[in-house]
Amino acid sequence: MARRTAPDALTLFDSLVYTCLYRVVIDPPSEAQAWVMQVRHQLRDRIGAFEGFYRLPGIVLIEADLPPEYERPLCDSVERAAGLHRPFPIRLDGIAHTPDRKCIHIGVDAGRYFLPLRDGLSDHARVNKRIKKLGVDAAEEPRLVIADGLKAAQFEQAWAMLIGESFTGQRQVNDVVVLKREWSDTSMDEHVRTCRLLGGL
Repeated sequence: MARRTAPDALTLFDSLVYTCLYRVVIDPPSEAQAWVMQVRHQLRDRIGAFEGFYRLPGIVLIEADLPPEYERPLCDSVERAAGLHRPFPIRLDGIAHTPDRKCIHIGVDAGRYFLPLRDGLSDHARVNKRIKKLGVDAAEEPRLVIADGLKAAQFEQAWAMLIGESFTGQRQVNDVVVLKREWSDTSMDEHVRTCRLLGGL
């Protein structure tokens, strides 16, 4: 009979420790934030509770599930990475959904700037061995989420309500923002740090 390998001490520690969800986001234009929050309330009245209702609207670059003691190393790495990148424009246009029909969002055009910024933030965060071990998730593409985690029936109702809607907006991105929230369906995002884009990449 094969012997089972005992988990190492770090694995046991990581599985038991209290963690928060940290997200590094681009703030959308203020009018887009207000519009998304208004639509979320309308959707909740129509389809019931859904994932992300209490999250601040933001265009996610990276996120990580970390113990609070790694907040400062994460923020310091984000600040270093952000400082290497120059400000850039974004444009919001149209309502779309993901192929799995679980997420409805506003499309975001960040040109050639999104991927280098995302990858730079991710690479800098992973320099910390413990943060790398716990994991850093990078967004596949820029999007401003309206509703996420939708069940099939919820999606059909939400899409029927939003398919005729449209939103356009633009802003110059001069910084990225670190947010954190506790692992609770109704917990609110907390602002942790704003990191300016200062460099020439």
